Amino acid sequence: MKRKREQEGAGMSHAVMDDFDVFLNHRGPDVKATFVAHLEEALRCAGFRPFLDARSQIKGNPALKSIDQALDVANVHVAVVSKRYAESKYCLTELVAIMRSGKPVIPVFYDVEPVDLRWVEDGPFAEAFEKHKSRGRTESTDTKLQEWRDALQALSEITGFRSADYKRDEALLKRDVVNEVSRLTPSNQPVEVEQFRVGLDGSVNRCIQILEDIGAGPGMLGLVGMGGIGKTTLAREIYNHFVALRRFKHMTFLEIHRDSSTSNVEVRPTQSMDLRKQLLWDLLSVPDNSSKSNYSSWFRKLSTLGPVFIAVDDVHKLGQFEELIPFTSVLHPDSRLIVTSRDRGVLNHVAGKSKLNHHVFDVCPLDWNEANELFNWHAFQARKAVKGYEGVAKDVVRACSGVPLALKVVGSSLFDKQLDGDEETIWQEAVIELRKNTDVMGVLRWSYDNLPESEKHMFLDITCLFLGRSREEAFAYWGSCKNCMSCGGVPVPYISLRNLINKNLVMSIEDHGLRDGFKVHDLLKELGQEIGMKTKRHFVNGRDAEAIVTKNQGSENTMGLNLAESKIQVFETENFTNMPHLHYLQLPRGCKVNGDFRSISRDLRLLRWQAMPFTHIPTGLNLFLLTELDFSHSTSLAKLWTKSNNSLEVCINRHGHLRLLYPFSLT
Repeated sequence: MKRKREQEGAGMSHAVMDDFDVFLNHRGPDVKATFVAHLEEALRCAGFRPFLDARSQIKGNPALKSIDQALDVANVHVAVVSKRYAESKYCLTELVAIMRSGKPVIPVFYDVEPVDLRWVEDGPFAEAFEKHKSRGRTESTDTKLQEWRDALQALSEITGFRSADYKRDEALLKRDVVNEVSRLTPSNQPVEVEQFRVGLDGSVNRCIQILEDIGAGPGMLGLVGMGGIGKTTLAREIYNHFVALRRFKHMTFLEIHRDSSTSNVEVRPTQSMDLRKQLLWDLLSVPDNSSKSNYSSWFRKLSTLGPVFIAVDDVHKLGQFEELIPFTSVLHPDSRLIVTSRDRGVLNHVAGKSKLNHHVFDVCPLDWNEANELFNWHAFQARKAVKGYEGVAKDVVRACSGVPLALKVVGSSLFDKQLDGDEETIWQEAVIELRKNTDVMGVLRWSYDNLPESEKHMFLDITCLFLGRSREEAFAYWGSCKNCMSCGGVPVPYISLRNLINKNLVMSIEDHGLRDGFKVHDLLKELGQEIGMKTKRHFVNGRDAEAIVTKNQGSENTMGLNLAESKIQVFETENFTNMPHLHYLQLPRGCKVNGDFRSISRDLRLLRWQAMPFTHIPTGLNLFLLTELDFSHSTSLAKLWTKSNNSLEVCINRHGHLRLLYPFSLT
């Protein structure tokens, strides 16, 4: 019985959210019958659900509770400040809550100026504040008055709308406010899906039905399968189905990426923070409140929402899920989650620990007809193989074992190859080699082996060095290596990148509009890093990179060395002498390096040495070819380059402790 009452109470709380997404803060006698009434109507016509006053109250709920709940759940607040606004203690108290919420607020200065809100003691609001004071001076009253002043001051500093600018054209003012609400209101957008949808409909329909029938309370659908089998593709299709259905007002798709610099499967702190920020923005419209100290508090506010839909892609262990979803008790009973993983045990652990109703769905290889069709689309840009290719195409498909990633990559690698001359040999060799490789990694390795040398170099650079970095950094690096004899170079980087994208080995992405970068499938990343290590070209795994230095296992072929995860804090320059052509060096944060820096490669292009302990640039360190230098978090340097003859991209200290000149060079 107790549990039943708790659920009923939760239902009342959740019901509020479904009714309101815009809160209209205003003083009724001034503007309710005129501007605000028209604004409310315009918002409703635009598809919003504004909270205005008693007409918006939830029947059966105490009035004050409904207002507080509406304040809490609204995505956007509109504060209409009129001449007598400050006479209402309710308006001022609401404004304090609005400013503390961290959510977007749109000020409308109606017959007042922003400056009037900054000087409440001698402006239009002076009389109102005097009346508030006269009602009794106590410590709590003084505190409240100061909170009101601070809230008005903060509101005045936000760019809003002045009615004076519209010359009494309230229709235009109303339109502009609605447009701004639309701009600030997050909307569920579909995520990117595969160009060729093959073999998906049946699985999508079954998974949707599972989510519908999963039972009372928040439900979780787990998608399990080997790497490259299509878990992410299926999750994206299901997510987009519910976006189109508009059943869930709040949705988010979170993608976990394996750390490219360590051997474990932990989420990097920065990635975890980015994902938490994304969740808070997508579900609560909170732009940046994701620090670990208050993330749980913000997450609890999901209790004010209706059903939410959360997808978490590529969970490797329980801790990753809990970093993002610390508890599920706050979720509306009709909420749904999708979690993908290669490990069934992880999914069962997640569901058990979070006490979610759940179902685990096995993502299986494509059947014979589906595999043929997917391969044909990528190899021939058609549903069926071109005449003359049918037999050899089927042999290739058979070797890919119905794994979508392998079919895509191999098909793209063979695209536009004609069955004549040398190209015929390529298809025949492909069949022979693919038959030898019974696992997916072997199939993907064949695609790598058939790349031109410059594209091989670029693929290894991306998978080992530039995942999580901007394209600008990577192209500066490749640009400096166009004529480099030691590394082989990438003479035409833009063309090479386009070729890798066309071959489905690399994806070019926009990182939420902040920075463009690169993305590759986890299996391809593992392949690139394994090849980089075996060829001794790049070492990015913490233990392997450490062994290269301590055991002098580097070579003239070693170009990239990432020691960021090393526990060693003191190195000798002689540790680097057997890597004379090193291009990329990342040292552990705050480590010390002793010895003659002339022993370190003169071919360095990128040097990342955060919290470098010296107060000067180490003597003998040749940085003439640098394209990026990262001494962030270091102490102030006493001496820097003073002459400018070599342009240098500089990653400056984000805390301002390091002063760098740009451009600069060593003389």
